[in-house]
Amino acid sequence: MEFRIQKNEFLRGLRLAQGIADRKSTMPILANVYLRTEGKTKILLAATDLNVSVSAELAAKVEKEGALTVGARPLHDIVANLPGEDVVFKRAENNWADIKAAKVAYKLVGMPDRDFPKLPDHREVAFAKCDPAVLREMIDKTLFSVSNDETRFHLNGVFFECDGAHARMVSTDGHRLSKVERTLTGGPALAAGVIIPKKGLVEIKRTVESEKNAISIAFQGSYVFIKTTDVVLAVKLIESQFPPYEQVIPKTNQKVAVIGRAALLEALKRASLMASETRGVRFTFEPGLLRVASDNPELGEVREEVEVDFNGEPVSVGFNPRYFTDLLTQMVSDEIRVEVAGELDPAVVKPREGDDYLGVVMPMRI
Repeated sequence: MEFRIQKNEFLRGLRLAQGIADRKSTMPILANVYLRTEGKTKILLAATDLNVSVSAELAAKVEKEGALTVGARPLHDIVANLPGEDVVFKRAENNWADIKAAKVAYKLVGMPDRDFPKLPDHREVAFAKCDPAVLREMIDKTLFSVSNDETRFHLNGVFFECDGAHARMVSTDGHRLSKVERTLTGGPALAAGVIIPKKGLVEIKRTVESEKNAISIAFQGSYVFIKTTDVVLAVKLIESQFPPYEQVIPKTNQKVAVIGRAALLEALKRASLMASETRGVRFTFEPGLLRVASDNPELGEVREEVEVDFNGEPVSVGFNPRYFTDLLTQMVSDEIRVEVAGELDPAVVKPREGDDYLGVVMPMRI
């Protein structure tokens, strides 16, 4: 095989591939990117870790048909540092690759294309349209509270529900929960919710990052497919039961404080300087006032008062400040509502108006 391709076009595909290629796998070929000519004007570039797969059609001038796989990371690094605007890629003997640009020539070890795993087939899948900006926002608002504990694989992703007009995403790590709802007119109509894994969501966001026009989305079998103009991403869903999240969201928290989001965020950042994983931050709600405090025997202590709209009975609750900070960072409302019940009860955090985005934060004993 031999083709000539613009450096920036090649890099566009390689950036997607190197995020997916699995360098830690016991299967060496999963660290490779698959390259195959498609007629005289395109090449297919693909990568997979068997759970997330990407394929991209890139414009190129094909001189000789064929296919080859080479290391995704080294090829990306080589192309990124080549001079000029065009790159010539050629398959040489014994599955080596010759890579040339201007007066620079590299030889890179490759592997036979026949050993590369078969990618999920999207050709017969029925796609629905989706606004990429809405999808990116929903991912941002839930990704941070996905569990990293691999023994709790049913929490290692975001739960996705959609009726074809409205979509919902929910995530939890057992200590906090995030839920966002958005209008997704013309979206996929699912009979039941599915769990999209964290790595897949990161790659979905990366794939649609710069897309301004509608993208296509489909759920088929055990995969979700995302398609842009020339890129297809396939993410294997987590086949497990997501916990009944509605039961986790308190419905009867009677004590409600309305607080300036920026003021609370700044107070939390200052208080977290004295906090630790085992010693969090204490919120004490009093009429018109929130006291934010943290004590650490090894460092010292901090106290701060924040004006709030609160008229209930005083209550004091301990929290992990990072859980609040992550949530507040994703909110855009100038004022937020913090709904609490008692010192051992979870808090509900949402914008002052509306409930299309909310978080639940479990308390800490301090």
